[in-house]
Amino acid sequence: MKKRILSIMLAAAMVGMLVVGCGSKEGTKKAKGDGNSITVLVESGSPAEALAKDTAEAFVEETGCKVVIDAVAYTGMYDKLSTEIKAKQAAHDVAGMDVVWLAAFADAIEPINDADTSDFLPTLQDSGTIDGKLLGYPMWVNTKILIYRKDLIPEDKVPKTWDEYQTLAKELNTNDMSGTTVFGSGSDAVCSFLDFACQAGAEGLVFDKDGNVNITDQPYVDALNFMVENADADYTPADSLSTAATESQELFTNGKVAMQLNWSHQYPAAVEALGADKVGCAPMIGGSAGIGATTGPWYECVMKNSENKEMAKKYVEFMYDHNADYMDLTLKIAGRTSVYEEAGKVAGNEHTTAVLETLGSEQSQARPMVATWSQIEEVLTNVVESSIGGADVKKTLETAKTEIEAIGK
Repeated sequence: MKKRILSIMLAAAMVGMLVVGCGSKEGTKKAKGDGNSITVLVESGSPAEALAKDTAEAFVEETGCKVVIDAVAYTGMYDKLSTEIKAKQAAHDVAGMDVVWLAAFADAIEPINDADTSDFLPTLQDSGTIDGKLLGYPMWVNTKILIYRKDLIPEDKVPKTWDEYQTLAKELNTNDMSGTTVFGSGSDAVCSFLDFACQAGAEGLVFDKDGNVNITDQPYVDALNFMVENADADYTPADSLSTAATESQELFTNGKVAMQLNWSHQYPAAVEALGADKVGCAPMIGGSAGIGATTGPWYECVMKNSENKEMAKKYVEFMYDHNADYMDLTLKIAGRTSVYEEAGKVAGNEHTTAVLETLGSEQSQARPMVATWSQIEEVLTNVVESSIGGADVKKTLETAKTEIEAIGK
């Protein structure tokens, strides 16, 4: 058994504010509610901020409405929204939201009743809908795919199953390079656990179709055992408990890992770091039920208390029309099927084809749309970390089921 290695990561959050077409905060306040200005909340440093800035002038030209962009660090966005919603203030007309926030804010979001969802990437209509109401237009989606050293792995040996993945990881393992990694830390670990549960045949993530907690079902046992087995193996680094997406990518781009199951946006970054001749990608691997993965989409939503609701609706539609522009930004991820199909024709965007196949697989599923997800995620984080640390898998899942049932939806 590998020793559990704990790491403490300190994060610093900065809040940025960019005003387009306004000279000051005071000017913003005066413009509020006059129909000539909307305020949009985005994550600072994200593709959403970049695209909002790039398109703001075009929106003014098209509608005569100015765009005020409130760019806030991810760690502060939820609290900011929660505070203004509780106060029944319309500080933002439009907000970019992580899918896991939708259930908590559903009552404060204006449903979109007439959206054409035919071009939404697979799973995005379901994950953006609560109680039959679509709550926003997709901005982008992320899911894990296989990223590998194609100078070391011939195309005919690219793994498609759990067994092939483990066998190849053993073959590629050397004193200088590990075969693969395991995400054993934080929310990335939870998503990996749910990825493997999808692949093992889970029907509904955490909750079944009747709303019952299902994490003691066999697919979850198999998924957790798969993670523990890989973490304990010689072909993964010894510090799985301090490894997540960023750490795995760093190992990969430094030549310390031969392949990884990481978020799709890491592929173009790896190509940039190592060169197109050394990096390849493929759809997510499959378990007994086939390929499957959980998703990480973001949506652009109209706030119900907006004083400029009609203009806010025009804005989210405008941004959806500009969804292809996300592919020109750093992460190269978007939310429309047609955008991914076109992007996949261009060298360097091979990850989009891998994502399409992964999301199109029957077992790919969204995380549960529940207001208590942040609490549930803490329980599931402990499940993965405890199991990798040596705890009994079945007992850990049984305890977690009881805790989640107590938390509720």
